[in-house]
Amino acid sequence: MSQFGVDPDTLNELAGKFDREAKDLAKPVDAFAATASQIGEAFGLLGACDGAAQKYQTLLNGTLKALGQLPAVFASDGDRLRLNATNYKNSDQTAVDHLRAATRPAGGPA
Repeated sequence: MSQFGVDPDTLNELAGKFDREAKDLAKPVDAFAATASQIGEAFGLLGACDGAAQKYQTLLNGTLKALGQLPAVFASDGDRLRLNATNYKNSDQTAVDHLRAATRPAGGPA
């Protein structure tokens, strides 16, 4: 049987990394949006005729929407990691308390 262990402090550390990445993502996403939407004459007359420019813009809008949601996703992941760390700490403490209670002599001090 293999042992499984989780270090709550490491989970909290990882949560902090998710928080930092969530904050740092806004600027690159905005920069990407600004440059990716400047297609100019990239599709030429053919693009205007077959709707390639419009299709590109539709795909770009979907991509930008998804990228814009990443900071919230990362922040939520950080929150869940912190909650998991707290739950693991509480679980460990409960296990220690049960072990102490089980090994305490009957009638001994509490």
